[in-house]
Amino acid sequence: MNAWACPNARCVYDKELRLGQRCPLCGEEAREFKFGELDVLWRQKWSYKKSLKEAERREKILETVKFCPKCGSANIYVLGFFRPSTWKCIDCGYEGAFILEDSNMAEKIRKRYQERKQG
Repeated sequence: MNAWACPNARCVYDKELRLGQRCPLCGEEAREFKFGELDVLWRQKWSYKKSLKEAERREKILETVKFCPKCGSANIYVLGFFRPSTWKCIDCGYEGAFILEDSNMAEKIRKRYQERKQG
């Protein structure tokens, strides 16, 4: 049994296509696969989908991480139950209500803080 499918392993479209039909996601023309080849392709597509989901999960976790605005460290905690809007950084001693949630900005701050600390 031969099947027609999108030959792009990095395309998440995994439904069967007809002869001459183009993939609706990546635009590649369907190619004929033997059953064994199709199994390998589907495994590659499944692995790629899994890696995309893992990347999304990591990104979601990073969105919930809080960073210190002074040194860029994620080693912070809420100062007290009675004042939940005040944060304290264990690494640099920062105390305040302002906090970062952007990991890219925190990385830049962390590099700049390390340069100042060394220099």
